[in-house]
Amino acid sequence: MDRALRHEQTINRGAGEGKAGKPPLPPPWAVPRSLAIVLLAAAAFRAIYFYLYAQTSIFFDGLILDSNVYDAWARSISGGAWLGRQVFYFPPLYPYLLGLLFKAFGHSLAAVYLFQALLGLVNLLLVYRVGIATFNERVGLLAAAAAALYGPFAFFEMKVLGTTLGLTLNLLALALLVGAERSAVAGRPGVSRWFAAGLAIGTAAECLPGTILLAPLYAAHLGLRRGRAAMVLLAGTFLATLPVLAHNLYVASDPLPLSGQGGLTFYQGNHPNAMGLYTVPPGFSGSPENQAAEEQSVAERATGRAMRRSETSAYFLRQGLDFIASSPGAWLALEGRKFLRLLGDYEASTEYSLYYERQQIPWLRLLFLPFAAIAGAGVVGMILDGRPRPGASALFFYTVYATAIPLVFYVSSRYRLPLAPALLIYGASFVDRLRTEAREAGTRYPRLAQAAAAALGLALLSFFPLGRPSIPAEANVYYNIGNLLAARGRHPEAIASFDRSLAQWPGSAYAWINRGNSLDKLGREDEALASYMRAEEASPGFWQAYKAQGVVLHRNKRYEEEEVVYRRGLKTDGEEAYYLLGVALKNLNRQDEAVRALEEATRLNPHYARAHTRLGELFSGRGETDRAREQFRQAIAADPGDTAAIKGLGRLGGAAEISPAGRP
Repeated sequence: MDRALRHEQTINRGAGEGKAGKPPLPPPWAVPRSLAIVLLAAAAFRAIYFYLYAQTSIFFDGLILDSNVYDAWARSISGGAWLGRQVFYFPPLYPYLLGLLFKAFGHSLAAVYLFQALLGLVNLLLVYRVGIATFNERVGLLAAAAAALYGPFAFFEMKVLGTTLGLTLNLLALALLVGAERSAVAGRPGVSRWFAAGLAIGTAAECLPGTILLAPLYAAHLGLRRGRAAMVLLAGTFLATLPVLAHNLYVASDPLPLSGQGGLTFYQGNHPNAMGLYTVPPGFSGSPENQAAEEQSVAERATGRAMRRSETSAYFLRQGLDFIASSPGAWLALEGRKFLRLLGDYEASTEYSLYYERQQIPWLRLLFLPFAAIAGAGVVGMILDGRPRPGASALFFYTVYATAIPLVFYVSSRYRLPLAPALLIYGASFVDRLRTEAREAGTRYPRLAQAAAAALGLALLSFFPLGRPSIPAEANVYYNIGNLLAARGRHPEAIASFDRSLAQWPGSAYAWINRGNSLDKLGREDEALASYMRAEEASPGFWQAYKAQGVVLHRNKRYEEEEVVYRRGLKTDGEEAYYLLGVALKNLNRQDEAVRALEEATRLNPHYARAHTRLGELFSGRGETDRAREQFRQAIAADPGDTAAIKGLGRLGGAAEISPAGRP
């Protein structure tokens, strides 16, 4: 008993705990030699990584998906479009920061990567500060050193994504929460620290919207003892998000407090076909550039009315909640899969793959620390850390929030990244306890030995059965590379990349389509048709597969085959399928059938200008002048720039009806 008591006292002294609380922290500019070595080594690694990335990777200046959206948005901002004309669909803080960088340095992605590498070093410093504030200096140093060896931190610093900036703001919010707790325990319960922490949370939410969950979660705990502090924390959070709300109200009278994709992101992770990782829901292409328009179209088609962005987001949130309510068993099973994927070592890709980059740039393999080790030591360290201390509550609730985000939405390396620093700190505290015991010569503590065995077991479980890669996610990397190569006109290389993707995932309809597009660009039309047909086989409900076939057949005047293809695709799209079928029937001189098909297109979408124009041309050719004139008028009303309709109406003597702007 005495020996165990001495052991606990030793640990308490090592953690710097006493009756009066923890001693004051060193000033932020005080960097001990051991931490300076870690930071210098991390900086040297990043410098070489940056050089190799610039020399080797197609992604250095080839942007895809979300990166492409942020880059285009930032270039627009740097060009003077600071306010914009629409509500924020994507989180705005990161593109606005990029816009400032582009304004200062020109459109330089190198400047972006170097700035984010600097933020990566700041993140190591923040991990250290939180570690020493919640445990002791050894824990802070161990956590920072381990973070320097975890590959995804440096990996995402070299991507045009808000991940690194969001992580910095998350860690800043955590550090401020820890500091506020320490001040309160030390008898300095001023509310300014809680207000600053709230501002940091709200600012982080403008980059990573899920961070907003931390505010009510921690405030609920804080309010049990310090109600005023909890209110001040929430007020700071709200104040930080107020510019986004004000912008959305100003440009669209839409009370959207954050970005507009939250509802759809929730639905992407909670629908009948969800598997725990990112999946494209039915009706979507998976293209971030088109996602907002597709989301609006799907929601408005389902509700039959025009919707604001906030209403669209709420619609998909309800869709996800309806799935949970109608299928609670399936949802619980889905959450179980998410939890296992969250603990698994696999770094799930949504656009960029850590594993592909390690193949291209072996230097990245020097950051060898697997998430399995972080999870094993971190989870056990968190379970063992039951003693109250200043800052412990902030670290605990931050960990709960960071765990909840992938479970609420879906698991990816990006979404899991904010959890890693917390687990690193808990894991470092566990390693520090083991070290303290090892220095107790001649003593044994079965509880810690059992904990070490549990940590090892969890790490092995995470690394092996739970660490298996997702074949579709990794195949998607080669698909994205193929798209980049095709955009640069390097179609033979693009086809080879699409083939590598399809070798892993033959069911990727988009890869078959884009492979066919590259074949078509090379004049290999029969092979392109075959590729489009494989897309149809892979996904019979995929309209683009039918449309792509029809385009090639139409170009070669194979109208009978074109008709057959569009009839197969009628159920997959609607108005465009009937429109193209009508055009094919018109070319086959089957006028009555063409009229019926085009009228069905306008019934499905009364504002479909092209269908009205073609109907006007058909009626005009049959001498039905009044019907033709009416169709041309409807086409121009739907699209004032429809020159074919304007000319058609003019030929029928309706030129006087058309204003200079093209409106009848």
